[in-house]
Amino acid sequence: MKNKMKILSLILALVIAFAVTSCTPGKPAETTPVTEGPTETPTEAPTEAPTEEATEPTDPETFVFTDSAGREVELPVNIERIVPSGPLGQQILLSIAGDMLVALTNDVSDGQAFYLGEHYKELPVVGQFFGSQDMNMEELARLAPQVVIDIGEPKGSIAEDMDTITMQTGIPAIFIEADLVNSGDAYRTLGELLGKVEKGAALGEYCDRVYADVTSKMNEIPEENRYSFAYLMGDNGLNALSEGTYHATIMDMLGNNVVEVESPSSRGSGDEINMEQLIIWDPEYIFFASGSVYSEVETDSAFSTLKAIQAGNYYEVPGLPYSWLGSPPSVNRYIGLQWMAYILYPDVFTEDFEGITLEYYKLFYDFEMSSEEYSEMMVNSTLEK
Repeated sequence: MKNKMKILSLILALVIAFAVTSCTPGKPAETTPVTEGPTETPTEAPTEAPTEEATEPTDPETFVFTDSAGREVELPVNIERIVPSGPLGQQILLSIAGDMLVALTNDVSDGQAFYLGEHYKELPVVGQFFGSQDMNMEELARLAPQVVIDIGEPKGSIAEDMDTITMQTGIPAIFIEADLVNSGDAYRTLGELLGKVEKGAALGEYCDRVYADVTSKMNEIPEENRYSFAYLMGDNGLNALSEGTYHATIMDMLGNNVVEVESPSSRGSGDEINMEQLIIWDPEYIFFASGSVYSEVETDSAFSTLKAIQAGNYYEVPGLPYSWLGSPPSVNRYIGLQWMAYILYPDVFTEDFEGITLEYYKLFYDFEMSSEEYSEMMVNSTLEK
């Protein structure tokens, strides 16, 4: 009996011990150290494909540009091929992005090529949209520029005109306003648009500086101390730019343009006048376009009666690569504005004009003009004639 009780007690003790052990938290199992070398990659549960939002966004290839006519036009981000729609825009684009031009609106002459570069003579000519409206749309479409750019005076039909170019060729066309007041902004806009930011900033700063300087100095000259003058063109010297017209803007800034005609032409060739009118106006200074009658007027029986001719106050406007007083009325007018002010008011505009000219030709045409070349250009165009 006693033995049975011992056995039962032993069994009970073992049961209690087992129960206590199974209820007590055990030590974490020891891990086996990882040895160097390849190990088998555990199989992962399949995951869902990444959503579109999780992918890295790609750079857009186009953007929307709002031009000066308020039109929203889709353009390539990286523009490398451009065509101007007219000669004014061509001149500006040559100065900032000539390497991008795939066609011209008008030929580059031998004289212009000397300053601009001979390679421009090899570009095809597609004509201009405005004026003669002889732009060859088929050739333009074949050349496939990324954008056609019109720059200059805002015309009432400019939005419709730009849309017309696009409808006929499939090429986006934009307008950027540029006159004497805001050509600086136009250059900065072109710099951003065409990846020429530094160049656009430099050209823009020049335009702003010249306009502000001339305006400031002219404000110091009373109206009664400003001279009268005329700008004469043509084979006989009897075409003139009338005061108040777009092409005569810089003249209106600098004094009294004596030429006043009814319903003046908006063209750069001006209006035809007659000698009787010119003798009545009898300006104190006369500026003759390059290639006009400058060399003949001193011995001409009619011109020689004018007080400007008698006093020697007549000058030939430098004409290369573009006339300094217009034709077209583009950024060439900034050097013309300074030159005309220097001729009329040398006591006010006292800066070294040779230095001014060399700076301009380097910045706008990348042309290193020598002192000899300057003297040759200015033979009929300086105070020291």
